[in-house]
Amino acid sequence: MTRYILGIDGGGTKTEVVISSETGEIISRAYSGPSNWTTTPKKIAKENIIEGIESALKQVPDIKIDLISAGVAGVSKRELEMREFLLSLNIAKEVIVTTDAYIALAGALLDTEGVIVIAGTGSIGYGRRDDLEKRTGGWGYLLGDEGSAYDVGRKGIIASLKAYDGRGEETILLDMFYEYMGYGDMEALVKIIYERAKDTISGFAKYVVKAGEMGDRVALGILHSAAYELSLLGVTTAEGIGYGRDDIFNLAYTGGFFKAKDIVIGPFTKFIKERFPNANVFPAKAEPIIGAIIIGQRFLKER
Repeated sequence: MTRYILGIDGGGTKTEVVISSETGEIISRAYSGPSNWTTTPKKIAKENIIEGIESALKQVPDIKIDLISAGVAGVSKRELEMREFLLSLNIAKEVIVTTDAYIALAGALLDTEGVIVIAGTGSIGYGRRDDLEKRTGGWGYLLGDEGSAYDVGRKGIIASLKAYDGRGEETILLDMFYEYMGYGDMEALVKIIYERAKDTISGFAKYVVKAGEMGDRVALGILHSAAYELSLLGVTTAEGIGYGRDDIFNLAYTGGFFKAKDIVIGPFTKFIKERFPNANVFPAKAEPIIGAIIIGQRFLKER
């Protein structure tokens, strides 16, 4: 008899729920609101998880779920609390709870061992090898997130303001800043940024990439620095789980900022290879929700 896995990818923006057969065939998919176990109020996080699960189950009303495999942001050190909540729903007798970073790794590699570097609005490195686990970075936009869209956008805006003042190198980023914010008084534009800082600053990263592609020296410097910082996440994570210089292992990268492609990925890969010449560096093979299913499949195979 076919067994079924209900996978959950719970994040700070949305929750994704998938139902899959034990062979990996996806038969249902649903979405709901955020469920980060730390930053989303618990009541709302639980409601969103329940909404996503119910929506996925309605699409396949005649099947029995054998296992819930959940990867949830902010759940680290609170896995038992989340597991008890999911068990209380009486959907499945078996429940696995892990972090969003682990399911991202499993999806990216289609495996549960290796390294992933994630660079979206924020940035983080994560790796697993045998019984070793290592997280690098991910300290948030105030204390870290080097190489992320926020970091690049912020540096791009700072470079624009320096060019505006005449205390920095001339750069087309200044014109792009006006294009991005709308032409007007500079002090008024900066006030807008302070009112809605994080998303507005992150959004400017694509202009830094565009300026770099046009050969702007200031933008290229920012992007080169970002690639180096992201490579440090990968290198430090790999070292932290015991990989040596000559080891062969997989390192995947994912996240919106890597859409910058060659202008970031080229130097990122180069920096990684300088430390680990035999590492296989490639874009994520699948999304995190597939990682939740892979982890679930491995669990069921041992049963």
